[in-house]
Parts: sequence; structure tokens; C-alpha cells
Amino acid sequence: MKKIFIIFVVSSGALTTACTKQTLYLTPEAKGYIYDSVTKKPLNNFSGNMGFNGLTRNESDKIKSSTDGGFIIPAVLESYYLLRPNTMNFERPPELYISADGYKSKVIDYSKIYWEQVPSEKRGYDHYREIDLGIIYLDPENK
Repeated sequence: MKKIFIIFVVSSGALTTACTKQTLYLTPEAKGYIYDSVTKKPLNNFSGNMGFNGLTRNESDKIKSSTDGGFIIPAVLESYYLLRPNTMNFERPPELYISADGYKSKVIDYSKIYWEQVPSEKRGYDHYREIDLGIIYLDPENK
């Protein structure tokens, strides 16, 4: 009877762990402001494609800035239950892209900002992280 109880407890613990959703945070959440490089003013209600190179869930999803040019690019997540995915499949350069009609596309390497703003104990895929990119200036396209 005691053995059956122990097997039941161990099995229940294993099943609970297997049924608990786990999350990997593949990128940090990125926030900042979009400004026009010529006028030096924020791009109010700017709408464009912004995301993490190679990892953004759907490039057709547009991100819109607020009235002060502020934006947030959500972290890219990967969920699993029992078997943790191989994180080597998600390795990409720490880059963001921004593209919108009327402006030249821009790629931003955020590695330096990441190392300055994210504490060492929060680095890796198991922790939510966020970075502040500050002001990003976009160059208008020549027409």
C-alpha cells in the first residue's frame, strides 16, 4: 500500500510538471521613440513594420507609435510543456528592423544596450527582459 501511494505521488508530480506551460523569452521587449531625422520631431502615430530580425512572429503585424512617437515591440516568446526546445534554433543577431512608407528602412544592433540594461542574472531565455532604445531617428526617403 505504501509503494502504491509513493508511485501515485511521483506520477502526479510528473504529470503536473508535464502539463504546466513553460515560456522561453527569445528576445527582450524593446521600447523607444521614433523621430524624423530632418525635423527632429517625433513621428506621431507612426505605423510601420518593426521587429526582431529573424524571430518576429508575423512581419505583416504593424506597430503603431503613440502621439509622442513612443513604441513597444513585444518580446518574442516560445511556449512548451514537457520538452524544452533547442534554443540554438532561435539564435539570431541582436538586431531590430524598422520600415515604413516614406522612410528608409533601418536595422539597429541592440547588443550594447542589452548588456548595459539587462542584469547578468536576467540574461538567458528563462527571464522576461526589457530594453529602452531611446530615440531612433529615421531618414525620409528622397522622392
